[in-house]
Amino acid sequence: MKYLIVFIGILLFSCNTGSEKREQKLDDKLEQNILQMAKSYFTPLEEVDMKKLPSERKKIVELGKKLFYDKRLSGNQTVNCASCHDMNKYGVDNLPISPGDKNQFGTRNTPTVLNAFLQYAQFWDAHARTVEDQCLGPIFGNFEMDMPDTVTLLSRIEEDEYYRKAFAEIFPRADTAISKTTLQRAIGAFERTLVTPAPFDDYLKGDMSAISAKAKLGVKAFVDNGCIPCHSTSIVGGQMAQEFALYGYYWDYTNSTYIDKGRYQFTKDPGDKFVFKVPQLRNIVKTYPYFHDGSISDLKEAIKIMGMAETNIQMKQEDIDNILEFFKTLTGRIPEHAFENKNK
Repeated sequence: MKYLIVFIGILLFSCNTGSEKREQKLDDKLEQNILQMAKSYFTPLEEVDMKKLPSERKKIVELGKKLFYDKRLSGNQTVNCASCHDMNKYGVDNLPISPGDKNQFGTRNTPTVLNAFLQYAQFWDAHARTVEDQCLGPIFGNFEMDMPDTVTLLSRIEEDEYYRKAFAEIFPRADTAISKTTLQRAIGAFERTLVTPAPFDDYLKGDMSAISAKAKLGVKAFVDNGCIPCHSTSIVGGQMAQEFALYGYYWDYTNSTYIDKGRYQFTKDPGDKFVFKVPQLRNIVKTYPYFHDGSISDLKEAIKIMGMAETNIQMKQEDIDNILEFFKTLTGRIPEHAFENKNK
């Protein structure tokens, strides 16, 4: 009898636990409305199939990858592109500010390199248009890789037999096979393969079970709370620059100690004060901390701040929770070829 009572108790507990974990069900009309809403603002990412790339394209991607992981591209040869853009950490290093070649620090947080080429511009102040334009900036940047000059950079590359052969084969018609231009093209080719499709893309393609009901409500909350004007398209942002904040001053929300004037520091146009590139939100759960200075580490807090700073909305906690669930569906699959293979 005692064992029977225990069994019934376990059975009742299991049933209760199962009911608590049961997926929330949305009615069909709401399901369809949210899906159409999502399709009207977002487009799915398509995976880059390395096997289908032409052989010449594969060679330049492989060359770009080798450069991406080569510490000889930094002044003291202590860091490479992957030091800040760690593929194991979704293309960032999860630090507010990344240390440079001499352990020096700048003032801005490292954005992810994943899907970056799909943005309208690069850097927080949007001063470079393409990833090819962007890649030389950190190499010569005083707070980053701190390469002293072009001559030193190119001579180091020319000393390597693999590089001499690869550049000559891939760029046979270039006046100089190894140059800043061909280096840019190679690194850019690699970065243009770093696409991370996610469950949200499966949902956009019609798989209703790809994301949870709570995540779907997060899509709705994202739209209803005015996030769409800045955060749409395939990478959920990255297509414009915007003032931060539109309501109040960003440092009042973030407690930032350094007041960064954004694009103004590059353009000197008073209209660009506190204007920053709108970040993409792909893999946002993994690419903490947040904002241009990495001042906020909690994503729910960042969502709350953006509601107040950009739309003047005090979001409901339920909306914040649901938006976070939506953001989780943007965590994608990092392509296997993106990771360093030290045996090659």
